[in-house]
Amino acid sequence: MAKRKKGELESVAKVLKSVYPAPDQLEAAKVFAWWGRSVPPRILEHARPVRLSRGILIVHVTSSVWANELHYLTNDLLTRLRKHAPNTPIEKIRFQVGPLPDLPRHPEEPPPPPEPVRLASLPEELGRALSRVEDDNLRKAITDAATTSLARTPKPTR
Repeated sequence: MAKRKKGELESVAKVLKSVYPAPDQLEAAKVFAWWGRSVPPRILEHARPVRLSRGILIVHVTSSVWANELHYLTNDLLTRLRKHAPNTPIEKIRFQVGPLPDLPRHPEEPPPPPEPVRLASLPEELGRALSRVEDDNLRKAITDAATTSLARTPKPTR
């Protein structure tokens, strides 16, 4: 195997294999991710995969009622999973009452930046200087920048 040079990109498949050394672990991670995208939110709320072993996906559910209900939907769920992950090795799904693993958290969107605070009017001297700027767009841009900047500038205390 050739040694990778510093700064050279590495394939995602190679990186994943280093994180998930056993092929079953990598397949399970893929299936678990696709489960959340494949099933309706109502099912995801009550059923989550916990293990993949020899083609059997073990899914924990919140109650025996859910286990029974999902047992009847097994073929539909397998079809949904195979649609999203066509190479999935799942042959069967078994439902068991058990603790549900936490859903992965997606990073929240950062809050929008605050609206700039602007002065109601510019100092008289600055207003006179801006009146000499002939380009309307430039004058407006300078006025906007000045009213915003001057509103942020702390006033000296005496």
